[in-house]
Formats: sequence, C-alpha cells, structure tokens
Amino acid sequence: MEHLTCKGLVIRETDFGDTDRYIRVLTEEGRRIEVLCKGVRRRGGRMMNAVRLFCYSELTLYQGRRGKYTLQGADLIASFWGVTGSMETYALCCYLAELVGQMTDTEEDSPAAARLFLYALHALADQGRDRLAVKAAFELRLMAESGYAPDFSACSVCQAPLGPQDIFFSPRDGVCRCGACAARLGAPGYVHLLPATVSAIQHILIQEIPRVYAFALTGPARAQLSAVCEAYALCRAERGFDSLKFYRSLEPEGGISPTFGAKK
Repeated sequence: MEHLTCKGLVIRETDFGDTDRYIRVLTEEGRRIEVLCKGVRRRGGRMMNAVRLFCYSELTLYQGRRGKYTLQGADLIASFWGVTGSMETYALCCYLAELVGQMTDTEEDSPAAARLFLYALHALADQGRDRLAVKAAFELRLMAESGYAPDFSACSVCQAPLGPQDIFFSPRDGVCRCGACAARLGAPGYVHLLPATVSAIQHILIQEIPRVYAFALTGPARAQLSAVCEAYALCRAERGFDSLKFYRSLEPEGGISPTFGAKK
C-alpha cells in the first residue's frame, strides 16, 4: 500500500452515487488503470475538472490492496473537451478511447499508445483535422505500435518488393500481394489499393508520432483508407465496439460495409 503520482489521460468516466466517480486512465507510460474518485462531484469540488473525460492531469493516487487505486489529488494539465463541440467528433473520440483501452494493458507499458491518443485529440480538438484521416491513422498506427504492423515490404507470395502500383492488401491477414500474383492466384479478401492510399499508409507507419496525422486525402482514396484501416483494426482487436456503431450512425461515410475485405 503506497501513494504515487502519475500523469494520465481520462479515457472513460462512470458516475455513481451522489458524488463519486470511477475513471479509467491511460497513464503517460501507456498503462491502463482504474481509479475510484470519492466525493469528486461535490459542488465546488476542486478536482472535478481534472478527472473529466479527455482531460490530461497529474494524479496523486493511493494504491491499496489488490492494486486498487483511489484518487487523493488531481491537477489539470490539458483539457481536450473541445472535441465535444461536434457530436461526430465526440463520438469518434469515444471510439478511439475504447480502442486504445482494448489494446493497452494494466501491467505493461505502451507509451507510444498514450502519445498517439494525445496527438489524435490535439489534431481533432485544436487543429481541426479531417476526422476520417485521424481515425484511420490512429487505428493503423495503434495496431503497429501494439505489435501488429502490416507487412507492406514485399509480396507475401513471390517476395518481390512492392511499389505504389498494383498492391492488393488483406485486412484480415495484414499482408500484400503484387498485381502479378493477384492475377495468377486471385485475391479473395484482398483490396486493390489506390496509389494515394498506399502513400498515406506509408506516411502513417513511418512518421514520428507528432507527424502521423499531418496528411490529407480526398475522394476515393480517403474513403478507401478509412475502410482499410478500420477493417484491419477490428481484425486485430478481435471484437466490435458500440462506440464505433454510434459514430457510424452519425457519420455514415466513416463506416465500412460488413463484407469489406471478406473472402468471396
């Protein structure tokens, strides 16, 4: 049993009783922890604004038996509550929070995941970047940082290096086929990527995290990137998300066909 201080981002909040709140926090080190905030919702409570959803704060915690955390103090560092200015943006951020919660752990550090989400919130709340582009970049890079980087280095059949043309990608398997192998063997479940989509994917996978969201796409490539990255993320996460369904209901162009990337 001890006291500790950490920096973390609130990725989920649940109110109960008259004044209490549970929060899920993604720490600066990328660990997912649950914190009980007793009495934090009392009128005039000084810590309430520091433990709201999408707030990044310095937290003083008491760790009791079985690793349970109780809030002792909180100081707000940055708030990304600006994402609530648009219902679509807020819904998207709720999905991203649920996804990063799924891909992080209570006992293993993943600092890249924490930084990736912080920069996503900054891109949406402060920079006004395209929601579909941010969503796609977050999904793909989070999977890569979680150990599930797709292989765009060579054709999975003939091992020939891949150029920007005639790349067929499998969201289910995370591998590619070149045009010649796709023509010879077929490509069920593969997506024929547009050159602009390939360039965006390379940018997302290679750039330093502060630059991951610094790109723009329009037209068919924008829609294709969104569909490919979402399908890939859901395959790696091995589950669906209610928050994603809600986001899709508000922004249909952000959704994918249930049969996208499926074998035919």
